Amino acid sequence: MSFIKWLDNRLKNFTAEAVNKENAHKYENVFYSNNEYYLITDGRPALKEDCMDTVEYTELFTEGTPHSIGFSRDGVPMAFLSLFEGYPDKNTLYIGLFLVNKSVQRKSVGTEIMNAVIAEGFASGYTAIRLSVQDNNVSGYPFWQKLGFKETDKTLCQGFYNISMLLNKTKAV
Repeated sequence: MSFIKWLDNRLKNFTAEAVNKENAHKYENVFYSNNEYYLITDGRPALKEDCMDTVEYTELFTEGTPHSIGFSRDGVPMAFLSLFEGYPDKNTLYIGLFLVNKSVQRKSVGTEIMNAVIAEGFASGYTAIRLSVQDNNVSGYPFWQKLGFKETDKTLCQGFYNISMLLNKTKAV
């Protein structure tokens, strides 16, 4: 069974599905609702192409097993996750992008989904989950800290710090 199917079974309030070129349009509003993220990372509002570009980039990724995953509740798209199994090494999951629809942020949607991703990742034998977040991402950075991720590296990039974060299986709650 695929990671996405296992994840879908683990989530009680959401449906998880693979996002591809054919159904990416369903998740465009999740991207649009995150203009703040795009303003701090790309210096511009979210564009229609951002969802499709993310799906295409994920599909073209040649290391590990890439996934674009959409999460919906009662048919309404709630979140989007770009995830790489076995990257940068075979024991690691890497979170490339996680966006929650602005209308449901701060309502435990992201936490519930990520807790399921973390639990499924560790149950699937991964020993670490990694990600990178900008220090000026005032919503994202505290979110990952709250989930138990710890800083491992900090790199100065064009006026902000790019922070690498790690959650080890032994330190997960």
